[in-house]
Amino acid sequence: MDETTPVADRVTLPAAGTRTVAYSMGGICPPARRRLRTFAFDPMSTRLTGRFLTLDIPFEKIRGPGPDGELVQVIDYDASREKWYAPIDLDDPYLLAQDGIRPSESDPRAHQQVVYAVAMSVLERFERFMGRRFRWHHEQVLRLVPHAFEGQNAYFDPQRRAVLFGYYRADAENPGANLPHQIIFTCLSSDIVAHEVTHAIVHRIRRLYSESTHRDVFAWHEAVADLMALFQHFTHRDVVLDAIATTAGELGKSAGLLDLAREFGESTGRGAALRSAIRNPDRTPNQFIAAQEPHELGACFVAAVFDAYLDAYQSAIADLLRIATGGTGVLPPGHLHPDLVSRIADEAVRTADRMLGMVVRAFDYLPVVDVRFGDVVRAIVTADRGLYPEDRQHLRSTLVEALRRRGIWPTSVTSLTDEALVWHQPDTGLNLSRGKHAVDLSRVILSASRDLDPIGTAGELRTPPAPEGNGNGNSPLPEPPTTSSVFREVAIGVTAWARANALQLGLDPKFPISCEGIHVSYRRAGDRLPRPELAIQLLQRRADLEDPKQYKPPAIRAGTALVVRTDGSVDYIIAKPLPLSDPAAATDDDARGFHAAGKQRLAEMTEWFEHLEGADPLSAWTAEHAIHRLGFATIHSETGE
Repeated sequence: MDETTPVADRVTLPAAGTRTVAYSMGGICPPARRRLRTFAFDPMSTRLTGRFLTLDIPFEKIRGPGPDGELVQVIDYDASREKWYAPIDLDDPYLLAQDGIRPSESDPRAHQQVVYAVAMSVLERFERFMGRRFRWHHEQVLRLVPHAFEGQNAYFDPQRRAVLFGYYRADAENPGANLPHQIIFTCLSSDIVAHEVTHAIVHRIRRLYSESTHRDVFAWHEAVADLMALFQHFTHRDVVLDAIATTAGELGKSAGLLDLAREFGESTGRGAALRSAIRNPDRTPNQFIAAQEPHELGACFVAAVFDAYLDAYQSAIADLLRIATGGTGVLPPGHLHPDLVSRIADEAVRTADRMLGMVVRAFDYLPVVDVRFGDVVRAIVTADRGLYPEDRQHLRSTLVEALRRRGIWPTSVTSLTDEALVWHQPDTGLNLSRGKHAVDLSRVILSASRDLDPIGTAGELRTPPAPEGNGNGNSPLPEPPTTSSVFREVAIGVTAWARANALQLGLDPKFPISCEGIHVSYRRAGDRLPRPELAIQLLQRRADLEDPKQYKPPAIRAGTALVVRTDGSVDYIIAKPLPLSDPAAATDDDARGFHAAGKQRLAEMTEWFEHLEGADPLSAWTAEHAIHRLGFATIHSETGE
């Protein structure tokens, strides 16, 4: 076992107050895992290779056909044809005995199985890396609609809480390895499913990243979705073994392993995969500087991560190559020995898990709003340094250097050392569990601990249902919900504490503060011991800074993420401040620094909002600001996805 081992292998995801039966009446324990077959990334790849893949996912007692699970619900309604397709029952004994139905383009039940299997696999990986049980807001589920519409698109719709997959006919003149006018189903591409489900997960973790307050916001959404889809390839050991054997261990030459959505790209006339992990091998900042569209910007970050991955992978297998070659490290012509291929595959998979884990774990260290790629770099370093302070494999320094070469680094740091990149640690002794406004965190910690028990009663902590849409409306954020007594009680205490310490948190004491989320994570560190910590999100809307003359102006928000120890000590403050309504209230260096940073941030957001208005041709015909028309469906359709 290593740091990528799940905190708890679950049997099911129990709802609040329910208990999963560990043993049946006959004393037979239900399986811990469910195996389901999928295509080899897409039907075209399966046809060309003759290979199907099998995903090993957590076993849950599915509530009904669909599948209708605790986290995802497949709803197979074809709006273009006004038709319901018969749902698959994955608990049918015949399907349980043969790893699900055999994938087929002509059977809608196979389509339902593929989207469910890939979604559950992606969700489990997030759980492993985040160190906690994943849930949607309150008791909501993510809806997956395999045949939602006819069109060359697939996207996550926050308002419907659904991922909608389209289908279309292949290009008549350049369909790739498909027939002209052949029907292509985006729901059968594991890459597309993983990409879109990741959008939904990111939206759950950081809801306001669907507000385009900077060019990097949607670009980060696209980058992490591509990274999850690409690193998902490494969960299939047979694919990794084949790539290593075919390329003699040079994974950078493996198109199949590093290509994204190949069938979609070829069938739409592109002549290649939709994207590649490293389409541009030139490690310079030129592409990042010139990029404007979110997918292009995100691709630069993805390329840097895979630059670092390939460098770390080559370093990890260097000793194996020296042993296999008598010390030269240069492999002779011909096929590699199967034992060597297997050992190299172990290192390839382990390094991939470690690299993806560095990115995913950073989410608790990211700002609540207005994320920039520089913030991501600092969050990755801070989170990883807490678990692996010595960085013996040099993964952290390798990643930072790869990002620097691609032009991605924070602008507010003095150097790229760990000490300079980690987030600000308060020296004021902030502690949620002490003082006049002390907060009792014990119930939150107990709830999270109970969540880790796969067969016990789930914890009580539930966050409220998310507001519909992308959060750009003028309605105030909802108060903490009455439907979750634990969250309500703790959130009220946290907001009272935050108001009392607002200036030290980068917030304005004259405006209401809301609690967006409270999460407890248990992550395994390099010494193999768990590191429990709390992640708290604070949000503040500043209507006084919005343009009162504009119809539905963009929301102006400040936000602060706190990383807190279980004793209440505040380890890190990750603030996105705004200028104080009363600058004279900033009486210490921290408050003055937040005020100055807030003025700069407000100016940058205002400039970006003007850019969005000027770039949108509809702005001349409607009073609604362009930011309200910018969503996942729009971004994907603009690039032909």
